[in-house]
Amino acid sequence: MQVTRAVDYGLRALVLMARQPAGSRIFLHDLAQEADLPRNYLVKVLKSLAGSGIVRSHRGIKGGFSLARDPRQITLREIVEAIDGPVAVMHCLTGHRADGDCGNSGRCAAQAILAEVRDHILRDLESHSLHALTAAQEDYRARTAPAEPGATLSAVARSSEPAGM
Repeated sequence: MQVTRAVDYGLRALVLMARQPAGSRIFLHDLAQEADLPRNYLVKVLKSLAGSGIVRSHRGIKGGFSLARDPRQITLREIVEAIDGPVAVMHCLTGHRADGDCGNSGRCAAQAILAEVRDHILRDLESHSLHALTAAQEDYRARTAPAEPGATLSAVARSSEPAGM
């Protein structure tokens, strides 16, 4: 499994959102700027996350985006699947093949072994929450670049960039 750019952008945006006070909204422009993400691409990612009930889109002058649930209740699996669809390590293990079932189903050792690998990945993604990812990012940031008094959200976002978040 490879984490796509869309999932990377989604995780980076969600970590910034999770670090805000509960219930706060953040404008798309500010989120894109703080996370150093392309605005147009971020819109698509946030639309997928909103469609899956992970974020809320708020219209109007005081609009923006907010988390729809507590970060402790949002798993990494939900995030990945909201953005990229079902996790698969082999094309025939998605359950969404356009050309029907694999002709080797039940006779393929690779399929059987990689199904176990996929299940292990899913369990691991399910066992980690957005809250845990946010806490890990904060720990990483604290170890690599001690926060200065009065650091802004922009400085925090930029300092997390090298980690790929």
